[in-house]
Amino acid sequence: MAVPIVPIRLGDVVRLKKPHACGENRWEITKLGMDIGLACVGCGRKVRLERYEFDRRFRGFISRQGDEGNAGAGHRSPVDGPADPADQSSDGAGADADG
Repeated sequence: MAVPIVPIRLGDVVRLKKPHACGENRWEITKLGMDIGLACVGCGRKVRLERYEFDRRFRGFISRQGDEGNAGAGHRSPVDGPADPADQSSDGAGADADG
């Protein structure tokens, strides 16, 4: 049986299958990639799980990081993408003449 890949973002707080030894069952996502970095919200302990292990132990989201929180991470939202070329095309002729 295949384990579905959970779409997560940095800053998300998730619940896993079993609680941490400190008794807390809330983990903040601190690293994404082949392994997932997690920080216990209760005691601050940092651990890493392989992606497959994370997906297998994942039980739900406690809070999600919004798109506004990731604006500085170099990701562009689809709303910002189309607006920029339209602005450049109308201002582009004036910008080329000035530069």
